[in-house]
Amino acid sequence: MRHRILLILFTAAIGSANAQPAGDVVEEVRGVWVTNVASNVLHSKANIAQAMDYLAANGINVIFPVVWNKGETQYVSPIMQAEFNRPIESFFLNQSRDPLAELIVEAHRNGMEVMPWFEFGFSTSFSSNGGHILAKYPHWAAINSSGQLVVKNGFDWMNGLHPEPQNFMLSLIHEVIDRYDVDGVQGDDRLPAMPTEGGYDPWTLQQYRAEHNGANPPTNTKDLNWLYWRSDRLVNFLGRWYRSVKEKDPNLMVSLSPSVWQFGFFEYLQEIPLWLDSSYVDMLHPQLYPPNRTGPDFGYTRYTELLRAAVGPIPNSSGGYVKRQYRDKLSPGMLIRAGNEVVPPTVIRQMVRYNREFGINGEVYFFYEGMGAFNQFLADSLGRNEYRRPAVLPVRNRTVRRPPAVIVNETDVPNVQRTGNWQLVGPAGLTPGGYRDRSLRAEAGSGAEMLFVADVPYDAHYRVFAYVPHSTAGTTTARYITYSNGGADSTVTVINQALPRNGGWMPIGNVRLDAGLNAVVRIRANDVTDGKPIHADAVMLLLDRKQSKDLVIPVPTSIDRESGAMESPTGITLEQNYPNPFNPSTVIGWRLAVGGEVSLKVYDTLGRLVATLVDETLPAGNHRATFDASGLASGLYLYRLDANGETATKVMTLIQ
Repeated sequence: MRHRILLILFTAAIGSANAQPAGDVVEEVRGVWVTNVASNVLHSKANIAQAMDYLAANGINVIFPVVWNKGETQYVSPIMQAEFNRPIESFFLNQSRDPLAELIVEAHRNGMEVMPWFEFGFSTSFSSNGGHILAKYPHWAAINSSGQLVVKNGFDWMNGLHPEPQNFMLSLIHEVIDRYDVDGVQGDDRLPAMPTEGGYDPWTLQQYRAEHNGANPPTNTKDLNWLYWRSDRLVNFLGRWYRSVKEKDPNLMVSLSPSVWQFGFFEYLQEIPLWLDSSYVDMLHPQLYPPNRTGPDFGYTRYTELLRAAVGPIPNSSGGYVKRQYRDKLSPGMLIRAGNEVVPPTVIRQMVRYNREFGINGEVYFFYEGMGAFNQFLADSLGRNEYRRPAVLPVRNRTVRRPPAVIVNETDVPNVQRTGNWQLVGPAGLTPGGYRDRSLRAEAGSGAEMLFVADVPYDAHYRVFAYVPHSTAGTTTARYITYSNGGADSTVTVINQALPRNGGWMPIGNVRLDAGLNAVVRIRANDVTDGKPIHADAVMLLLDRKQSKDLVIPVPTSIDRESGAMESPTGITLEQNYPNPFNPSTVIGWRLAVGGEVSLKVYDTLGRLVATLVDETLPAGNHRATFDASGLASGLYLYRLDANGETATKVMTLIQ
């Protein structure tokens, strides 16, 4: 697998460029839960984009969006459609939207990982007598010793020990993994879990009696052996869950956010120590939520007590329920907002520093609404201070799973080749706006064309998106041609630019590209069939991890203070040709740190070889070659240097 050595914007963990010092990337979990309750983040594409930009700019590197709540999914689910005629939560169904798909795009655009959060787990509903799930499958219900449905703190429960509810939850988890390019999945205090009041349903009683010579389980729900018997079955389920995820992709993480031990065990059968000893969890976020957040220290003292219970009384001690060998998995769940209560940023920062004193490299915040204006812009405070250095997840072993997107704006020169009459539109209250508040428009049939050339960082598969500037006057037949494999293959996607829900990033293709400059998207006014104007805006490439599972991207050696770019060591330096633009000849220069085999070739924007300028062994030092373009058509050309296993590519412009 060949990688280009180049600078890549690393926005996800950098924060403000002015506040970002140069230095090594740290390994920390900086996570945020995104909910569908008491939050409007998921209510629109624009809200999601704004939230992801804000979090990434302040150092957050992993998002946990809710996907399972009150017996409904927050993504389009064929399983839920087939089982319950509920393909997605009604709010999103009425909007014809898939918020998970939209959030993944915006988070990955910013270089953040996404691990969908199955919030309700084995709970079917809230104070609804089991809701539509238990109405269809009453034998799935968790039953208490009085023969009634288990309801705890208002939550109605399935029997988490029964194989059918277990298989149902696994089917939803697998569905998300199979249908979306995610980075992991997450359970919490309801997955894997079941209230200890449960276990008295006919199926569980039969299982228990078969293993205990016909005896019934104790009526004391907290009997220790009865607790262990039930918790063992949840551990076995977690093992099935973990193994099934790793079979699909070993790079996908299983994240769990249980209640604190021992409360979680005696109330919800959550046996954290055994989870860890069984190696069934990659990332652990116990909910260290102080019950009293209105006192003089806003729960800080209680938080420190909960952390010491997890890891021991002093830094580097061997006490606590999270053994020393598992500390790299631990990043506590921290409550920053509950209802109208918030923990002030100064207190949260104290908690973060306390975590670091105990060798805990990360935390996850509940929930997004506490990061912004509602809580004195907590994210800004973290971004300027504790999160001012960029970070990757500790589970990634000093690699980057989600490099930020490659984005080519419609006005970027020379990476966009335009012909014909394109008119600038926006902003100043004019519509459509665009990715950077502006877009370009051409009249149907005018002959105007636009070709986007992307500087691709790695040999890999990419998901291609076009930013659609919604306009009621726009064409309903915008044709986007995407090129793959050096222009050898192409696909066409037609998008209705007049449809409001299509505004923003829209998928237009999946491509396989080699590192370097590649023509990836073409849009033509003559392809319009309804006579309405066509709008052109930015094009984006997102690394497709479902098809590029084995691509390894090392953590950068340093961060540029001004640009926020990742820098990797390089043994070759390719210079911009001079003159540029040129006619008919130009000079290309390069430098080799060490000698070796060198190839310098010129291609057109469809990837066709135009000329081989160098193909020989050269010594270390500075070199030059002349390219004579006599007889070639005007336009963009790419020149590519391959030497010592490294590649560099630049673009030049011929004007005849």
